[in-house]
Parts: sequence; structure tokens; C-alpha cells
Amino acid sequence: MLNLDLLRTTYRNGRFYCRFADCGKEENLSLAAALTAIFREGHNKCRSELAALTKALCAAAPDPKFASGVEKIITDSAEFDAPDPEVDYAAMRRELFLRSGAALKKEGDFSEEHYRSLYPHPAQDIYGDLPDFEVLRSFREMTPQGVLQRYNTALVQTMLLYTSKLTLTLSDPEHGELRKLVRFMKFFRLLAVIRSCGRNTIELELSGPGALLENARKYGLLLASFFPAVPLLKKYKLSAELEIRSRKGRLELDQSSGLVSHYTNISAYVPEEIRLFHRLFREKGADWRIVGETPFIHMGKEGICFPDLSFRNESDEVCHLELFHRWHKGELPKRMEFMEKNPEIPLIAGIDRGAVSEEKWNELVRTFPGAAERCFRFRDFPGVDTVLKTLEKIRDKNEKGIKNERKKRKTP
Repeated sequence: MLNLDLLRTTYRNGRFYCRFADCGKEENLSLAAALTAIFREGHNKCRSELAALTKALCAAAPDPKFASGVEKIITDSAEFDAPDPEVDYAAMRRELFLRSGAALKKEGDFSEEHYRSLYPHPAQDIYGDLPDFEVLRSFREMTPQGVLQRYNTALVQTMLLYTSKLTLTLSDPEHGELRKLVRFMKFFRLLAVIRSCGRNTIELELSGPGALLENARKYGLLLASFFPAVPLLKKYKLSAELEIRSRKGRLELDQSSGLVSHYTNISAYVPEEIRLFHRLFREKGADWRIVGETPFIHMGKEGICFPDLSFRNESDEVCHLELFHRWHKGELPKRMEFMEKNPEIPLIAGIDRGAVSEEKWNELVRTFPGAAERCFRFRDFPGVDTVLKTLEKIRDKNEKGIKNERKKRKTP
């Protein structure tokens, strides 16, 4: 993403317009190629050395702000050495400076030979904890056109850090296409209100960071990180309400914007915590297993629910799990009301303890006691034992209900 001061936008009549780069313009391609070459040939150079080269190139460009934005995209794709956690760099500097001071007093001069005799390490080693001295170790090279495409996507991502609401309207979406989009959404822990709007049209409404009182910065980063999944759609309309530097307005985009996503394989974006959950569930799940395909659950006027995980046991019973993180609390009462009214739907819910206070949770339990029996609380990410306990509780309740129903039928 870009910094706010690198945004190139136009504001007119209450609307924001992105000044996208022309990905086919020779001048832009040459700039991207030149900046890329600096990093390609900059192995073992430190940040300050690379910055000196790129800064000169950006300053000479016809549009320095645009050039600096492109440079930011390329820099973000590079990996630099992290400081060695076992080294006390401040102590190393202090030791060298004290030795140097003593040598100057004694010798009256300080040459390279003196330095080597006092301290055998390269000069940059004592500054390993300072960003300017981090050394380039690897660089994920992109084509010049790929750099410009990533720049255009980053323009939108940066603007979405300042949105209060984002609406996606999909016309004639393929089932697999929609499923893939929602999987990206779930990966970034976002929750959308999904509505069916007439024939073959679906609307997804996501709250933006500007609508939250807490965790806004983190949520904004997740929403912006999710955005590159949108251009994967064949046909879409995006509308976002923004407030940038005291200016309020709307950003509108669709497939004609020409944005290209750098997201490809969703399986490459599975967080470690989810991988760990799958592994532990296989070990502890007994007769339950995680089902690969999770269906949409239509909730009538309330829209559509897309659970995070689905489970099936040896009796072929299926149960779905939806997780509510701390910025999903606005949807929680609606979902619990739906669960209360539709106990036959095999849906359980996990609620992050940061989403609702104890007082609010107790109020929800009193209001929706049936739904509360199918809910559990967790911190950060649910544990396997907690999920299994809830699944077993629901299965036992279902079996008890079936037995009672059989008894009623036998009674004359």
C-alpha cells in the first residue's frame, strides 16, 4: 500500500477519482524497469544506499509523486535482514566509541588500521538495529507492467483505509466465483451482510474502519488487504464512502477500471492458526471431520450467511460454524435471533470475547436462550476442544429430540 501523501486522486462534486497509471505507457514502463533494476542489482546493499539511488531517479521523473509511489511498491516487495535479537548493538557501539576515544587521546590520530585493530567488524555491523543499515537479502521481482498494476491496486487499497462503508454489487456471479470471494473475505476476518437483490444480483455490504470505535486501524488494513480479491470477479460494482483529509465523498469502481489482482491461489493464503486447527481437529475429532465445501445459508430478509467451517460425522450429520470477531458485534444479535427462530438449521457460532462485554453477552443469552446453547466464546481463535464440545452437545440434543418424538408417536 501507499502512504497518504503519495495518493494521486481527484475530488469533484462529492466523488473521489483515482489517477491510475497507464500500464501501457512507455514512459511509465521505463520508470518501473529502472527502479526494479536498482533492487535487482542491489543485493547486499543497505536501505540507505538503495534509497539514495531511487531518490535521485524519482526526483528526475516528470511526476515525482507517482515515481515515489512506484518506488514504494517495489521496496515493499523486497526483504531485508532483521536485527539479530541476540546482539546488543547499542553496547557494541558504546564499546567501539570508548575504544576510539581512548585511541585518539593516545595516538592523536585515527586511521582505518586503528579501527581494524580496535574492532574487527565492518562499520555497518554496529548499526544493525537501525533501518537504514538493513541489508537487502531477497527481492521478489515483478515485470514493469506488473509493478504498475500493483501500483493501481495500492491506490484503491490506501483509500479504503478511510472508508466507513463498502458495498459490492455482483451481477450474474458464478457460484465458484462468489465462493472464492467469500473465502478471501473470511481469510481476512471480514464479515459482510450478503443480500439477494433481484434476479441474479447479489450485494455484499462491509463496514469500514471509519464505522468502528475501536480496532479501526487493524480492521482497515484487513479490508484494504482483502480488496485485490475484488478484481478477480468478471463483473462487479464497488461503492465506498470515504473521508480523507476532512473531505467526504464516494469512490466508485467496476470491472472497466482495468484493475488486475495479484492474488491467485486462495490455498496460499491460509493462516497458520487455521492450518493448526485443521491438523488438531483431525487428531481429536473422533467421528467428526471438517468438510471441504461450506454452503451458503439463506436467511430470508436477513440475507445470506456463509459459515467459516462445516463438519460431518459418521452418522452423516452436518453442522456449520460461523465465527464472530471483535469487529463483527453489529451482526451478532441478528444472527442469534435467526438461530433462535430456526433451531432446525445446523448452525453453531463462536464469539470472540472482545466482541461483546460480559454484560452484553448475558443480555443476549437471556434474549436468545435457544441460540445461546449453540454458541461458545473464545479469545483470538477457537480451540478444537471447545468446538468439539459444542458439536457433541448439539448432536446429543438432536438425538434426545428424536427419541422424544418417537415416544410421542407410540403414545396412543
